Amino acid sequence: MDYSLEAAEAARRAHAWAENVDGLPSASERDVTRARARLWALVAQACTALAAVPSPPPLAVHAVGRALDAARRQERSTERAEWQDQAWTWAEVALACAAARPE
Repeated sequence: MDYSLEAAEAARRAHAWAENVDGLPSASERDVTRARARLWALVAQACTALAAVPSPPPLAVHAVGRALDAARRQERSTERAEWQDQAWTWAEVALACAAARPE
């Protein structure tokens, strides 16, 4: 997996969601859209962290894959909150695993 490309795509999605916030009529729609933008920004950070590591730890690779999958699913699902929570959790785990230095 090319983490630089995944990071760029996640950043593009974060930007696209953020651009849509101002035009939404209701506060709840704006909140959902902001949450999606923040989620994709976090996923972009996780992908960037893995791209910066010459040989990413297997746990980080697994976690970022799960984060990407859940983030994509939340865009298509009626169960957005569940997928969004999973994506957020896995992105945070990926960041932690990428930052951990093996002994």
